[in-house]
Amino acid sequence: MNTARIDLHLHLDGSLNIRWAYEAALRQGVIEPACTFEDFYHILFEKNFASRKESFRKFELVCDILQHREDLYEATYNLVRTLRERGLIYAEIRFASQQHTKGGLTQKEALKAVIDGAEQAKRDYPGIETGIIDCLMHKGEDALCNYEQNLESIYAVKEYLGRGAAGLDLAGFENNCPFRDYAPLFQKAREFNIPYTMHAGEMGIGEHVLDALEMGANRIGHGINCIQKPEYLKAVLDSQIPLEICVSSNIKTTLDYASHPVRFLLEQGANITINSDNMIFAKTDLANEHSQLRMIGVSEEQLRQCTMNAARAAFCSEEIREKLIRQII
Repeated sequence: MNTARIDLHLHLDGSLNIRWAYEAALRQGVIEPACTFEDFYHILFEKNFASRKESFRKFELVCDILQHREDLYEATYNLVRTLRERGLIYAEIRFASQQHTKGGLTQKEALKAVIDGAEQAKRDYPGIETGIIDCLMHKGEDALCNYEQNLESIYAVKEYLGRGAAGLDLAGFENNCPFRDYAPLFQKAREFNIPYTMHAGEMGIGEHVLDALEMGANRIGHGINCIQKPEYLKAVLDSQIPLEICVSSNIKTTLDYASHPVRFLLEQGANITINSDNMIFAKTDLANEHSQLRMIGVSEEQLRQCTMNAARAAFCSEEIREKLIRQII
């Protein structure tokens, strides 16, 4: 069994070490002194939300912990160390630099803190390569609500592209406004030769997958609602755009792995990669994702192919890509 693993869709704020996050939250006054570790744990894993939008507030809590350089650095360092200990050979860690400026950091400084944490962890725990993806965000009723912040994110990545930064993403509440309103921002990314992925077709609207294709995305985050209509699925299959599938994250508390469309998509010939998304919120890691998929009938060869797909779709240099492929074969 080849245990080389690659995670292309992994959020920093959703993958913190929980004990570290609790101690940092206490130190910074993000939570009350009377809040016990058990209380904090239950806040993170609250299930009874009125809406998907409401559930996003837990991300606000962990983002509040990551508002200073030292905390962004340490959180990233801890995550890369954990990933290496769990056998990963490559990971793209994503965060939204615009969410980490409340403590006075610029977006560029926030991005540099994350890059530095990853680079130091790679020196201390060799055998893993990383790339940092900065997320543009859906906010408000249209793309103009945070257009300047999103533009600043693009320029931050341009500054560090190939020096720790790997690309861009579009994240947040996918259904806020017309998806294609963000097209001018990604036109700017293309001008700078910045690769990008997009969260699309995760929150109920399969047509967003077509939007992402139209907007030139190199990969699609989740994309599972491409199965809603034959024309959406055909576009995914014809283009062979890599899908960043995150099974545990999508099924949430049901643990109904068999209900996820990953097997159907594999059977249809979609270009699938397997990822963890949010290690704490989904209570998973890549080893668990592979294990659960084996349980529902995904073969070892299919999993190896998904890892190979990830190596070929990674936003990395050709030198690193060839190195990854050699470790998978």
